[in-house]
Amino acid sequence: KNSSMHSCLLLLSVLSSAPTIANAFAPFRSRNRGSCSLVHFMSTAESADMSKSPPMSMWQILGSQPPPQAWTTIFGENGERGEYMDGYSEDAMMARCAEDYRWARKFSADAFASERASMMSHLYDNGRLWEHVSMVAFAEHYVLVDDDFGEETAIAKPFVTFQRQREILSPGRIFGGVVLSDWEGLDNNGIEQKLAAFKEKGIDYVRIECNFGLADDIGGTTQLDNPLFSARFGRLAEAAKKCQNQEMVPLVLLQVPWREPGEDSKVYFEKAVKIFARALKKEDVESKRVLFETRPPIGVSAQEEKGLGATARISLGLETGHTIFDVIREAFDGKSIAGFCVAGGSTKGDVPTAMEDDTQNAVRQGVRDCARRYWGYSVCFWEMGAKLMLQPKVGRLWASGPGGRDAARELFCVNAEDLAEEITAAMP
Repeated sequence: KNSSMHSCLLLLSVLSSAPTIANAFAPFRSRNRGSCSLVHFMSTAESADMSKSPPMSMWQILGSQPPPQAWTTIFGENGERGEYMDGYSEDAMMARCAEDYRWARKFSADAFASERASMMSHLYDNGRLWEHVSMVAFAEHYVLVDDDFGEETAIAKPFVTFQRQREILSPGRIFGGVVLSDWEGLDNNGIEQKLAAFKEKGIDYVRIECNFGLADDIGGTTQLDNPLFSARFGRLAEAAKKCQNQEMVPLVLLQVPWREPGEDSKVYFEKAVKIFARALKKEDVESKRVLFETRPPIGVSAQEEKGLGATARISLGLETGHTIFDVIREAFDGKSIAGFCVAGGSTKGDVPTAMEDDTQNAVRQGVRDCARRYWGYSVCFWEMGAKLMLQPKVGRLWASGPGGRDAARELFCVNAEDLAEEITAAMP
């Protein structure tokens, strides 16, 4: 009996010191740039600590904390942590493998999908990355793996690695999302089934995109009020509500013409946001649990923007950011939203629309300045995909061999670090 009691007391002593053990190793972990060699060693101690207070989901954080506090919990003290968006379709991913990464020189086309999944898994297997990234949006095919395959199959690797990082390295500090593809082609039952499957996988937020097309497709600024477009706004709001019914946060990307000359871009933007906000209110969607993304109503072509001097681009960006915040604030009757990010256009297509980096950052700063004044927190976070995070060089380094793989992981992390520094730095 004495021996058993002594063993129990010893076990209790070890368990009670688990957080201290974990904290003692924290400096080594943070300096271990890109390596996760201590993760498995620490997992027992951290699990003991985690069992006392399980990590909160994004939904719980936004519901239980005041907006300024929830903002810093998710995006960092200065809003320096952003989102990596990897929700590209399978076809788009394969096109980038061939065109941007030039993988045909190294891999067969049939191997692109599994090779890309292995690359993304390796890029996520980096504790230092999560100092700068708080959210990752996955493509559906990375999350909803076919029943015929196991969780450890090649395509599932990126999401599985992310989940392990979330559980072991940064509990409650990184959040997984997924892009709800082809939602407009699904009936209500189809949307609900997909959302239930996402919830089962531990998804925190769901990206929903609604693209109204070019000005010619819409037929002018007055056409957004017609019943056809109103119905699309209504269905978009219904999808957002279905996300909230599953206790997941909707991140809505609303796209309307944004490089139209004169005041047209601002009119498109203002009308679209106000109609959408009304639709959300009708569906009883909680605005404090909505993330929002749009193209900025910049009103000049990509070529014209590039031709402006740096000072003029920054001025244009700041002014556009102020416009964005003012419209959102009015449309939502002064109520705050969980977060906003600036969609910067595309580097692909016959006529690329991507913004200049300094213009896009100035738009963010314009939104953040106004949000801090009226809401007490910055609201605007950085979001990035292939343009600045998963650059062609990352994919080419990966294909160069074993040494290049760690270099690719380091570059991916440095790109995130640069975005974090940019958004928190003072404007020139």
